[in-house]
Amino acid sequence: DLLKELQSEFGVAYLFISHDMAVVENISDRVAVMYLGQIVEMGTRDQVFSNPRHPYTKRLIEAVPVPDPTRRRSRFARLDKEIASATRKVGDDPQRLTLRDVGDGHLVAG
Repeated sequence: DLLKELQSEFGVAYLFISHDMAVVENISDRVAVMYLGQIVEMGTRDQVFSNPRHPYTKRLIEAVPVPDPTRRRSRFARLDKEIASATRKVGDDPQRLTLRDVGDGHLVAG
């Protein structure tokens, strides 16, 4: 709340980095999701949280606990394979990802 208040009062922008997607959803206007050091999804808060397109984004959102036991989170379709490991051999260059626009500036790798 303090960050939102300061932003409103002083008109500042800030870069907030977190693995806590509940906090990210609460304070962000735009969201960029990084995996293995590269952006894999980027868009407005609503685009990323209402319609996550990258498997890593979906997994991050699924990991957010729901505090109300009477409410269940709608689950995204399970992936048929695991997300690639973050471990690489020394000297292996990462694949450079290209982001494509899936609509209205919502960018997704793949």
